[in-house]
Amino acid sequence: MSVCTGAFVLGHAGLLSGQAATTHHEFYDRFAEAFPDVQLKRGVRFVENDKISTAGGLTSGIDLALHVVERYFGADAAQQTASFMEHESSRWKV
Repeated sequence: MSVCTGAFVLGHAGLLSGQAATTHHEFYDRFAEAFPDVQLKRGVRFVENDKISTAGGLTSGIDLALHVVERYFGADAAQQTASFMEHESSRWKV
């Protein structure tokens, strides 16, 4: 999982080749140029693949993290985590 420009690290490691990904909106063009074999998704909070997921920025990274909690531990655990963090967005629910 990467957040913001962490997608560049995954891209340089070849872990995103042939997959969809996102990054911070201010780096879309740079990312697309650096990794033409990655399907860049613009305007989304996060992109989930089988093993690797990417988020656009700080708050979308929180949404992706909560989505991962939901995937592994269920919706109740994710909601409890969000409530404990006082995270009021429900954009992690897909």
